[in-house]
Amino acid sequence: MALKKRIRKLENKYGFRANPVLDQYFLKNESIIKRIARYGGIKPTDTVLEIGPGPGFLTQEIAEKAGKVIAIEKDKELKPVLKERLMKYKNIEYIWDDCLEIDYPEFNKTISSLPFSISTPFTFKLLDYDFEKAVLVYQKEVGEKMVAESGESNYGRLSVMIQTYYKPELKEIISKRHFYPMPKVDSAVMVLEPRDKERDEKYDKFIREIFRYRNKNLRNAMKYGFSIDREDDRKVKDLSLEELEEVYNKIKEEIS
Repeated sequence: MALKKRIRKLENKYGFRANPVLDQYFLKNESIIKRIARYGGIKPTDTVLEIGPGPGFLTQEIAEKAGKVIAIEKDKELKPVLKERLMKYKNIEYIWDDCLEIDYPEFNKTISSLPFSISTPFTFKLLDYDFEKAVLVYQKEVGEKMVAESGESNYGRLSVMIQTYYKPELKEIISKRHFYPMPKVDSAVMVLEPRDKERDEKYDKFIREIFRYRNKNLRNAMKYGFSIDREDDRKVKDLSLEELEEVYNKIKEEIS
């Protein structure tokens, strides 16, 4: 049975409806679900964190291969769906809560088709955790920003933060037609592998502040963001990661 029909059957059986208000857009293409799991290179020793399992089709694919799955779901209406559908998988731990409001148990990989509205804050939250690989489905626009280079129209704070702390790879674009219900935009499958780089919160603040003035020159961005007076007419949006780090190293003692 096609996944769309299976989802509708589950909706009728359990009396729930995919809710776009909660960003509930469920993948209905089994081949894509299998590829997403495959990008994770899941091993029996892995503990995989999944955010927003929905009806559990990706969860099931992960549970078949991983030693443990930690599935965090905010919508408690999905509890009977997941508990009954996946009852044979004893390696799934469910947490019924908002993933942005809690601390996560230990995991070494995360594989998720993320609710659009939490995708960026969740990605920044991941910076606080030690893990090997993330395979995450984002809005296409967000995925393209992650790999954008300096000077490109979609290069910004997200591009810099992701590329500073992760090695990002856009694996594929998923048409909106492969989701139920159908969202307004296409999606992108991203693989993020953490770099061996300790998080520097002062650097994060530097990037956050100067990219408020992305289209201005660096002199004005530093003046408005930090009250620092420096002559530099380069546009913020044109600065590479290396150039940004060079500027930061020169002024970091002046950032409070």
